[in-house]
Order: sequence, then structure tokens, then C-alpha cells
Amino acid sequence: MHPSAAWLEFLSRQASGPPLLYMHGMRHTVSVGPACAMHSHHAIEIVYHPTGAGATRLQGGRGVPFGPGSVIIYAPDEVHDQVMDCEGEDLCVQLGLPAESEASKIPTGSCFEIPAMEDATLIEDLRLLSQGHIRLDPIQQGFFNLRATSTLLALIHLSMTRSDHQDQWHVLKAEQYIRDHFSKIGTLREVAAHVGISHDYLRHRFRALRRKSMIRYLNEIRIERARTLLVYSGLPLSQIAEMCGFKDEYYFSAVFRKLAAWSPGHYRNTHRQAG
Repeated sequence: MHPSAAWLEFLSRQASGPPLLYMHGMRHTVSVGPACAMHSHHAIEIVYHPTGAGATRLQGGRGVPFGPGSVIIYAPDEVHDQVMDCEGEDLCVQLGLPAESEASKIPTGSCFEIPAMEDATLIEDLRLLSQGHIRLDPIQQGFFNLRATSTLLALIHLSMTRSDHQDQWHVLKAEQYIRDHFSKIGTLREVAAHVGISHDYLRHRFRALRRKSMIRYLNEIRIERARTLLVYSGLPLSQIAEMCGFKDEYYFSAVFRKLAAWSPGHYRNTHRQAG
């Protein structure tokens, strides 16, 4: 799950800002079933699950599953619970923040997960920071503030980097499916089902990474095929429209005009003469 835009903006600002306040850490073993009731903290909370599996539910009903090695980061005041499918361990770290800081602008519902984290340095940081209620002198508090803040920023950056690579792969897979099946695709939900992610998420990430919508990409592939058929075949427009995946000749002509700036008939006549 990719961090929200608010988290990414926070990462950008906090990287050059003062450290957050390390409040405390804790570790506990959690049994199968409800591990905690709905609650919230007026702080950012990092929960590392070295073992165990289950789900956290947010107020409003959204569920976030987790497994061994997962890290979940909760926004300030984000109401959530936790239900375990199998016994495990939780390592929790809380970071306080000034009331006017950028972190306080992160909306509730912005919880995100990093699955199966294997970064040995971050794991060691989380183990140190979650060692329990300890007395810190001012110098130690400063060290812990810096370490907790750098750990949080590294986790946000790790999630962002992982998600970008995964999204690139999803978009490439979608493009390949569209190129191979453009004449038969009835709805873009078919593409999302093939890729294995939700239609809304794929549509959003496709536009973000390609600076165009999926439907435009599909129509560009169809029109490119139509150009070839118009010039090198004598097929009627209705048959070309069907072969390229358009529902009828009129819709085909409208899309062709929009993308090619010609009517199909004019394009055929002009390019045949030019050839």
C-alpha cells in the first residue's frame, strides 16, 4: 500500500526539518483473536510485526491485512484495532509532534503497510526503539528523537520506492494486455483483472505514470491498427471498426477524428493517393 500524498509531502518537508519527539516504545506477544479494541494515539505510531498475521481495521471499515515482517504506520489520531489470525509479536513506536507541524496535517485514514520488510538496519532500529518504557536523560532523548525520526522517514521512503517499482510493473503488464487484446476488450475492468489489482487503482497509477488515461492508450492502439487497414485494405469502415474493437462505425469515426485529426474516409483517400 503506497503512502498517501500527505505522507510524501511530510517526508519532503521533514527531511530538512527538526526531529520529531520519541515518546516511547513497547513490545508484546499477541494471541489469536482481537488483540486490541478500537483506539487512537495523538502521535504517529509505527507497528512492526516480526511474526504473526492478521488485520487492522480503521474507523469506517477499511481493513489492512499484515503478515510476518510487515510494518504498519498510523497517522495521528487514526482510530484502529487489531485482530490476529495467528499468534505473533508487536513492536510499537510512537512519535509525538508539534501541533502545527506538517505531520499534524496527515489525515486519518492514511494508514499504510510495508509488507515483508527485510532491511536489517531498519529492523534493528525498530527493535531498539521498541525496547519499552525507559528513562532518558536529555542527551539520550535527543539521540532517540533523531533515530526515531530517521527510521520513520526511511520507512516512508521505502514504501514509496517499492510501490513505484510495483506500479511500473502493473502498468507494463496492462499495456501488454491491451496491445495483445485491443480488438476484444469490452471494458477496462478486464485489464485490471488480468493485472490482478483493482480497476480504480490501475486507472489512477496508469495516468500518473503515463500522463494519459488507459482508455486513451487503448484507443491509440486501435487507431494505429485502423490506419494500416484504411491504407492497405479495401475493407468497409464498419468492418474496420469491428476488427479494431469499436462498438460501431460512428464511434470509430469520432475517435479517429479526435486522435488522428482526419475522418477515416479522408485519411484513406489522402494516404492512398500519397502512396
